[in-house]
Amino acid sequence: MNKNLTKQEAIEAKKAKMRELADMFSKLSEAERVELSNQLGSLRTIEGRPLSFKNSALLYFQRKGVSIVGGFQQWKKAGRIVKKGEKSLLIFCPATKKPKEGEVSEDSPLFFFSGNVFDISQTEPLSPAETQTRSLVGNA
Repeated sequence: MNKNLTKQEAIEAKKAKMRELADMFSKLSEAERVELSNQLGSLRTIEGRPLSFKNSALLYFQRKGVSIVGGFQQWKKAGRIVKKGEKSLLIFCPATKKPKEGEVSEDSPLFFFSGNVFDISQTEPLSPAETQTRSLVGNA
């Protein structure tokens, strides 16, 4: 996102990008979906969790050749750092509303928010000095 945007403008730009990606997905014919599914295989997160077909397709639309994705902190925990200047990729993340204290909520409605991830090609290993500093500080 452009650093000159206000917070609200950045939110609106992100929403517009997600609508654009969802629209691209919805315009695929059944045959195109099958072909894309075969091409993508099973994309996974750095933690080994499989991504849904829709999220895999959204990632493909944003960056051809995407393979393994993770959030900024997930990559740090894995001993990698996102390269300076790399732009995040957007996916849909499912969530439910937490019940308030004292409430019991078994049927919380599911909703989605946009999440930011990076492909492994957008990261690089932490240098040995950074790795040692992190272990000394306790941030590993």
